[in-house]
Amino acid sequence: MSAVRSLLLHALPKVALSRVCGWLCSVPLPRRLRATFFGWFARRYGAALGEVEGDLASFRSLQAFFRRSLRPGSRPVAPTPLVWPCDGRIVTAGPIHGGRIPQVKGNDYAVADLVGDTELARALDGGSQATIYLAPGDYHRVHSPFTAAIGGVTALPGTLFPVNPPAVRCIDRLFARNARHVFRCRLANGTTAVIVMVGAYNVGGTVVTRSSGNVLAGDEVGQFGFGSTVVVLVGPSAARFRAADPETVVRMGGAATD
Repeated sequence: MSAVRSLLLHALPKVALSRVCGWLCSVPLPRRLRATFFGWFARRYGAALGEVEGDLASFRSLQAFFRRSLRPGSRPVAPTPLVWPCDGRIVTAGPIHGGRIPQVKGNDYAVADLVGDTELARALDGGSQATIYLAPGDYHRVHSPFTAAIGGVTALPGTLFPVNPPAVRCIDRLFARNARHVFRCRLANGTTAVIVMVGAYNVGGTVVTRSSGNVLAGDEVGQFGFGSTVVVLVGPSAARFRAADPETVVRMGGAATD
């Protein structure tokens, strides 16, 4: 089954279909239907409506609902060196060995391929990483997992494979092959750190909301449409992301260190 799925995903015109999906998700909905539709969507995909800022009728489109903000105070940020950058489920989390990141058990890929820079990858080797999958029902904004200075953001081209668990299990080097945005960061002690927002099939565009300057842990840096993946990497002189089993549920702002 995995071989068949891989063949189909390689053959699919992923970028073109994703652009169409993004356009459809941006079509305005009649105001009288919005609350009913978004309520159904929340029940179907498990979105937490109690944390949403504003009423459901205020979201003009499904794309606007995906990028919803949270009510002030609904997510206190833990007073730890590292916090989770988004809502979602762990794909892998733990140390970076030999310049490679595990995608699934027995299958890994090079940090240099993910970030598009050999020197940057070398500065991260020996540190730790967390890879988090955002499902369609999750809160879709991405926040800084640390206090740092953002030195810039690089957009790397690529395709748009799905990033759901079945695709991750059957597509080699998936996260390094999809289009992505790489945030280059420096922690207060000078340690290199990176946030990678990985694009995905049917994601209606990745929006960078903070591309430079100083950020605190919990500050917003970007937004997704529909669902995707965030990979966060910190160098060896930083606090480490705690090891977590695949499918562990995490919430933005929660403590990510032991």
